[in-house]
Amino acid sequence: MSDDGVADSDVPDRDAPAELVTWRELLRDTTVVLGDSARSRWMCEVAASEDGDRFLSMLDEPATERMVAHLDAMLARHQTGEPLQYVLGRWGFRRLDLAVDARALIPRPETEQVAEAAIAVARGFGPGRTLVDLGTGTGAIGLAAADELPRDTTKVWLTDADDGALDLARANLAGLGRAATGVRVASGSWYDALPDDVRADVIVSNPPYVAEGSPDIEPIVDTWEPAGALYSGADGLDAINAIVAGAPDRLRPGGALVLEIGADQGDAVRHLLTSTGFVGVEIRPDLAGHDRIAIGARPTAIIDEGDLRIRHLTNRIDDYVLLLRWLQTPAVLKWYEGRDSDFDLDDIIDEYGPGGEHELEGTEPMIVELAGRSVGYVQLYELTRYATEFGLDDEPRGGQGIWSLDLFVGEPELHETGLGRRIVRSVAEYLLHERAARDVVIMPYPENERAVRSYAAAGFVAAAIVPDHEIHEGVMRDGLRMHYRPER
Repeated sequence: MSDDGVADSDVPDRDAPAELVTWRELLRDTTVVLGDSARSRWMCEVAASEDGDRFLSMLDEPATERMVAHLDAMLARHQTGEPLQYVLGRWGFRRLDLAVDARALIPRPETEQVAEAAIAVARGFGPGRTLVDLGTGTGAIGLAAADELPRDTTKVWLTDADDGALDLARANLAGLGRAATGVRVASGSWYDALPDDVRADVIVSNPPYVAEGSPDIEPIVDTWEPAGALYSGADGLDAINAIVAGAPDRLRPGGALVLEIGADQGDAVRHLLTSTGFVGVEIRPDLAGHDRIAIGARPTAIIDEGDLRIRHLTNRIDDYVLLLRWLQTPAVLKWYEGRDSDFDLDDIIDEYGPGGEHELEGTEPMIVELAGRSVGYVQLYELTRYATEFGLDDEPRGGQGIWSLDLFVGEPELHETGLGRRIVRSVAEYLLHERAARDVVIMPYPENERAVRSYAAAGFVAAAIVPDHEIHEGVMRDGLRMHYRPER
C-alpha cells in the first residue's frame, strides 16, 4: 500500500514493458514518422540509453513505458521544429559526446575544423602550454583541446559571459575524466573573465559573427539558438574586433589567435589581424570551400637591423634546449650565472618558461640572432623591483621608467668580435624609443673588463660602484652601474 492509500498493484510501473513493443518496431515506426533512418536511430538510442552495437543487440527486447514516453516526447519536440541536437540533448564533437541545449550554439562540423587547427598549433608549444577558449558555449573547442593534448602539461581556460552557457560547459567538463584536471572555467566578457596574470600560447574562439538582420541565417537557427551567440553588430565583426584588439596583451610572444569567421569575412579579418600587428596571417576554408578559420601569430622580433635580429624567447622546446646548451658552456658561465651552476632542461623551463621565475617577475627573455643563426641571449626588465639592488634607493620614482638588461654571447668564437657592443646599443635605443624609457642602465662586474669596454664603446658611461650587488660563484660581488649616454 502506498502512502496515499492506493494499492501498490494499482500504481503504473513506468519501467515495465510497454505492451511488449520492441525496439525494432519502435525504430521502424520512428523512421516512418521522420523519414530519416539515421535520425530515428539516434532518437531511439537516446530513449533506450544505449548506443551502437549494444542498441542493435536489444532490438528484439521490449521497451519500457518510460522509454516509449521519452521517445514520444522527443518526436513531438522535433515535429514542432526544435533542432534535433537539442531534442537529443547531446551531440558528438570530435572524440567527445557533449550535452547540448538551447543555452548554447549547436556544435557544428566547421567548428570541429577550428578546434583541429587550434590543437595543431598548440602542439607546437611546450612542454607546458596554455589554451584559452573565449566564448566557449558548450565547451566544445576547449574540452576537445584538453582531451587531445598532453593532459599533464596543458592548461585550458573556458570563458563565457553567459552563465547558463558556462553551466552547460561545466556539465560537459564533469564528463571529461582525467583530462579535466587542467581545465578552468571563468565568467566574463572576453578577456575580462581571465585573471590578470594569465598568458596564453593559443587563444581560440567561435564568437558571434552574423550581421544583425542577415537574410542568410536559417529560420530554425534564428528561432532556436541563442541570439547572443549568433549576432554581432551591423557587419558581424563587433566580437571579432574586440577579441583581436585584446589578444596581443594576452598572448605570449609567438602565440597564436585562431578564430571561426563568416564565409564573407575573410578579407576583413585578414586586414584586421595584419593592422593589429599579427604575422603569418592565414584564412583557411571549411570543407565547403568557404572562408572559415582565421589564424595569426603575435610577432616575436623587437629588433631587426640587417643581419642582427633580437626576438622574444618562445615557449618552444628548441629555444629551451638552445639556452641549456649555452648555460652549460664555461666561457658563458664565467660571467653569467657562474661556473658553479648546474642546469638541466627542467631548470631552464622553470626559470624561463610559462609561469616560471622570469614570467612572474616581468623579465623579458630574448634570443639574439646573427645572419639567421641563434648566437646569444638578452633579457630586459624595468627597475621597479630592483631599485635598491642597483643603488637607486633615492630615485624619486622608485625605478619606474628605468630599464636594464643582461646579456651573453652564447657562441664563444663570437666573443671579442664587437657583437656585444651592437646588442647593448640596439637594445638601449629600442628601450628609449619603443618603451619610452627615461633611462637605461647596465650592471657588469667591475672585473669583467671585456664587458665594461664593450658597453663603454656602445655609449654607456660608468656612474657608480654598487657594493654587494649579487653573489657570483660563491662570492658577493660589487656591480658597476653604467648609464646609456650616447654621443648624439
